[in-house]
Amino acid sequence: MSNTKIYLVACGGHGRVVLDALLSSQQTIHGVVDANIAIGTEIFGVKVVGGDDVIKTFDPKVTQLVNGFGSTGSSRKRMETFEHWSKSGFKFRGVIHKAASIGAECKIADSAQIMAGAVLQNRVSVGENVVINTRASIDHDVVIADHAVISPGAIISGSVKIGHGAFVGAGAVIIQGIEIGDNCVIGAGAVVRHNVKPATTVVGNPAAQLE
Repeated sequence: MSNTKIYLVACGGHGRVVLDALLSSQQTIHGVVDANIAIGTEIFGVKVVGGDDVIKTFDPKVTQLVNGFGSTGSSRKRMETFEHWSKSGFKFRGVIHKAASIGAECKIADSAQIMAGAVLQNRVSVGENVVINTRASIDHDVVIADHAVISPGAIISGSVKIGHGAFVGAGAVIIQGIEIGDNCVIGAGAVVRHNVKPATTVVGNPAAQLE
């Protein structure tokens, strides 16, 4: 819709990366919502319009939100933001950076964020509110469930399944056919050679459960 207004919610480090990606695709962003930044401050030419309370004044029928929250070992804040405002009727818009590579027959949810240099091979499925960060490599037939975060430089081999809300740290490697359970944390640089149970944290090479 041509009259739809788009607002970025949260503009810390990840939020600025998302904003830059949106602007580089010639997308018009009408404002930034962030209570920690003074109203009127310009970020890449886009003004901060207030904190979360200002969203309550927006009409969900003509407003889309962009999730600017990143994750430091957890996707909880991203998930809470998405679910809270979705229940209020707002739609979330994603972004696919122009420098990302997307293979044939990939299915990418409207709210997913695919950052610069990310590679998705054919038939990858990406759920709602997912982040695939800078230079992450996602091979064929991978399934990434809602709210998962794939950090920069992670390597996900073919036919891997990544559960709801899982976090894959920077530079982690997951070999072919592995299943990562819901709400798991895969530590930075971990090499995962076996399935990981839900709500488990694994680290190291080979990856082992953190006690």
